[in-house]
Amino acid sequence: MSKSINRSNKLVQLVVVLFGLMAVAWISKQLFFRIDLTSEKRYTLTETTRRFMQELDSDLYVKVYLEGQLNSGFRQLSNASREMLEELKAEAGRNMQYEFINPDDRNSKEKKALIAELAEYGFEPQSVFESGEDGRQIQSYVFPYALVYYKDRIVGIDLLENLPSRSGAENLNISIESLEYKLAEAFKRLASEEQPKIAFLEGHGELDELDVIEATDALSAYYQVDRGRIGGDASVLEPYEVVIIAKPSKPFSEKDKYVLDQYLMNGGRLLIFIDAVNVTLDSLRRTPQTIGLYNDVNLDDQLFKYGVRVNPVVIEDVQAGRILMNARPQGQPQLVPVPWLYSPLLSSAQNHPVTRNINLVRGSFVGTIDTVGADLQISRQVLLRSSQFTKVSKTPVFISMADVNKQPKQQEFQSPHQTVALIQEGIFPSVFVNRQAPQDLDQSKSFVSESKFTRLMVVADGDIIRNEVRFKDSNPQILPLGFDEGSGQQYGNKDFIVNAVNYLCDDDGWMQLRGRHLTLRLLDKQKLSGGTGWWKWLNVAFPVILVIFGSAMFTYWRFRRFGR
Repeated sequence: MSKSINRSNKLVQLVVVLFGLMAVAWISKQLFFRIDLTSEKRYTLTETTRRFMQELDSDLYVKVYLEGQLNSGFRQLSNASREMLEELKAEAGRNMQYEFINPDDRNSKEKKALIAELAEYGFEPQSVFESGEDGRQIQSYVFPYALVYYKDRIVGIDLLENLPSRSGAENLNISIESLEYKLAEAFKRLASEEQPKIAFLEGHGELDELDVIEATDALSAYYQVDRGRIGGDASVLEPYEVVIIAKPSKPFSEKDKYVLDQYLMNGGRLLIFIDAVNVTLDSLRRTPQTIGLYNDVNLDDQLFKYGVRVNPVVIEDVQAGRILMNARPQGQPQLVPVPWLYSPLLSSAQNHPVTRNINLVRGSFVGTIDTVGADLQISRQVLLRSSQFTKVSKTPVFISMADVNKQPKQQEFQSPHQTVALIQEGIFPSVFVNRQAPQDLDQSKSFVSESKFTRLMVVADGDIIRNEVRFKDSNPQILPLGFDEGSGQQYGNKDFIVNAVNYLCDDDGWMQLRGRHLTLRLLDKQKLSGGTGWWKWLNVAFPVILVIFGSAMFTYWRFRRFGR
């Protein structure tokens, strides 16, 4: 009887334990949570992202193609993408689903269709070379991309950052850092019912539509991009989040300056690309030598009032791009790449969302920027600057194509880290305080003497936003923005411009996601090379010792309990 009761009790205990485990499993599934113990909160979504995901009002679907036989680096990026999507899904609930797709699981026809579909978004398979067991190089392809579907719209995401100046491990870390921003930014674009408006200003000799077509195409993924003149309406700029002034070459009238001033005073944002010296590479190719003179567009007093002075100088930099020169003037042309010190490769600030983790930015006949007005209610941040070995030449400056044959002298390059691009944000004073407003302006609002909180970005080089245009049989051929013909390198001009406009428009903190920093914790190779044997023995011996110790303790317990 007692044995039967004991068996019944044990059975009841077993059933209770099983039901308890099932209850715990169900509760843990319903109450998803994660404790993030990393110092930089690597696995914690920002409040901006969490709030946006919780407010989704329709189904969001994500397809990720980074799956299959991947090397350790791409596998790590794939796992990080899965973890990030799981975090996002935990906030969005049933309004978000995702799946990982292995392109190699498809037959040749389906795989070709997939490659064609990704090509529509500018995505191509990435080649990966690895060494086989016999030492041969094995080539494979990966697809580090995702497509996001929301209602009737689709956005493609490139999950991989590939900066030429960074190592593979650093690029992988940068890619993982960027995941939240890339995914959340794509979701935000899809969910926005109406595109914000930005405008390129015309009427002062600015770059024409072909000269900025690459920047326009990149920005059109986020904004409605317009072009136009100011005219006589003081409120003509009100609908636009950002107004871009791209390399003006003619003076601004007082009327246009007033409209720009009041646009800024009422919270508008300005992005100004300006050359203080009027010299171009195209003019040099037509006339092998020239004198660069001051380019007065009548904005100096206005920028000075806002705390910026663009200096009428040209810099030369040892860290420079290349141009193609004809090494055989007679007969069949032979183009060879040569260093061109007037085309500096500008370093970016790694502590600001606009320039963090972008490639060097290519300039051409670049000027410099000084700051004035220490009492202004603004904060400032340098975004682009020259290298340590920089030479500054004041106007008038003599420039010749023969300069490519000169070896730079170190004693002449003693003006390091010149500021080329600067952003200011805060409260700006109007330049028309104590000045009479221009006549014949259609004004619907009263004069504002001090701005709301707003942003102003100034770049002392108009060519940073200009793409090269070649004409063949009267047909324009557009070169990629930031492309260096001499070296074949693609620099970060386009990323800089898109990030700049996104930051100027950002009032909700989305761009701060680009500023996230994850510490890259690499193994100490020196310690590894000297201590691998000890760790190998430890990894083998410790589990064996643990099993033996556990067996001995169990045997001892049985002997003490049952006497055998």
